[in-house]
Amino acid sequence: MNGAAIPCSSARERIRRSPNVAQTILLGSAVAQLGLALLITIYLARTLSPAAFGFFALIGTIFALARKFLDLGFSNVAARDIAREPGRERPILESMMAYRRAVGVVLAISLAVFAVLQKSTPERSILFAAALVLLFTEPAALDPVFQVRQAQGGPALLNLFGGLLVLGGSVLFKRVGIAGAAFAWLLVLREAITLLFTKFLAERLLGYRPLPGFRGRNLRAFMGPALVFGLASLVYTIYFHCDVFFVYALRGRDELGAYAAAFRPINPLLLLPWLLMVPLIPVMSTTAAQDVNRLVRQVRDACALALGIGSCGLVAGVVLAPDLVQLLYKGNYLRGPLSSVNAFAWLAIALAEVCVTTVLTAALLAAGKEKLLLAIGTGALAVNAGMNLVLLRRFDFTAAAITTAATECIFLIAALIGFRTATRCSALRWIDLGYLTPALALGAILSIIRYGPEVRVACGLVLGLIAVAALLSTPRARRLRRELAEAHADGIPRPSIAETAEA
Repeated sequence: MNGAAIPCSSARERIRRSPNVAQTILLGSAVAQLGLALLITIYLARTLSPAAFGFFALIGTIFALARKFLDLGFSNVAARDIAREPGRERPILESMMAYRRAVGVVLAISLAVFAVLQKSTPERSILFAAALVLLFTEPAALDPVFQVRQAQGGPALLNLFGGLLVLGGSVLFKRVGIAGAAFAWLLVLREAITLLFTKFLAERLLGYRPLPGFRGRNLRAFMGPALVFGLASLVYTIYFHCDVFFVYALRGRDELGAYAAAFRPINPLLLLPWLLMVPLIPVMSTTAAQDVNRLVRQVRDACALALGIGSCGLVAGVVLAPDLVQLLYKGNYLRGPLSSVNAFAWLAIALAEVCVTTVLTAALLAAGKEKLLLAIGTGALAVNAGMNLVLLRRFDFTAAAITTAATECIFLIAALIGFRTATRCSALRWIDLGYLTPALALGAILSIIRYGPEVRVACGLVLGLIAVAALLSTPRARRLRRELAEAHADGIPRPSIAETAEA
């Protein structure tokens, strides 16, 4: 019996396994995680001192960057290659596991050295525990198993459980009198549990237990493009998270806590566009190989929608920044040297830019332009590091948020030029400016609402959802969903045990 995948022999199964359904699952999971992340941020920002909250954010950022170093974007390239050649699934997965084992040792040693340098014993212990977890991250290499099969339900539930664990643990710690850096233990525990259950779910889908290794797997065709895109993905992630380390090093833990008050509510939203694009990479890869014109049409539709949705987020974030900070933190981080209002607004601008750059990044990956993505990302990272080093020495932590927005703008412009160079077609056209209408209407209405922060934020949420729903109901949005579902049903192959065993 084929335990690796079940062929889509009926229309009902094709629908269940379509990228639209996978997107719906990911979107539902992401919304739930956003809610949990927001609750965690609110609770901890009100409970912990700025320094302790900053250390909690530091541990979270360490894990986020470690995941990227350990993955290097290989999962997305693997999903593309497995979709094209299902028989290569097993050797690709096993090589990715071997890579994680080797790099995990290096990262663990580096983090252990950093831990030794800390003066606080509790913080040192948490960092050592985090280093230990990094030695056992191989199961995360199996993420393409869920991506190619559009089986996102298990990982979505697992991520949701992780958020509940941190939130519930935070409440418990507060009630029993645990305070300070100890809250970061919850992040270490969440990471360990996620890895354990990812291994269980992936092996259940595969029907076999992959073993790490490089030899005899004929991986040259995979590793070349994967490494290039991996480096591009790495530098992209670094410049989104390195601000935390720059603020920590140049401005201190109190300002890091204030920056985290702005960064943590926005950061999950920055990841949301990529979550929505993940199920589309295998489909877009197939489309790129068969019909470039169709790919261009899909990218244009997706970019127009991303522009409209991102602009709604920008308007809401900028206009409502003081209200959101007041509502979230009960006056903390609202005024004075630790005010997060301006940083929040600048990160909302970055959010709008990310919505479009994510579509372009996925499209360039599907078209095999990994080297171009690496060049763009490297340039953006250099700009980010330079701006942080200069601005944070003269100004407060808000400079880090300004740097993030400026860097993402540079990446967006370069990605638009890169897509046009690769396809001889523009991803965005003047006609797409019409998709800014909902955002402009949202801003006009919010500007005349003069009630308290609760009412303004509630109105912004309702109006924002209406605006997004209107964008998703446009003819181009419906056409995009229909084309992607048809492309998936027509040609995305699924690997079997026999095929992977032969490889």
